[in-house]
Amino acid sequence: MHAVDVPALDLDPGSTPAVLGFTLRFHTLGRAVIEATGAFGGAALHP
Repeated sequence: MHAVDVPALDLDPGSTPAVLGFTLRFHTLGRAVIEATGAFGGAALHP
């Protein structure tokens, strides 16, 4: 997840991921990573 300093990045629909990364690099204010953890079966393991 990126917080940027503009309402929208001005990219063409056919832009490559490299162009997106380059553009994001100069407009990013902050970044976050969301990581989910758990176990197979979820709540069923701990009734």
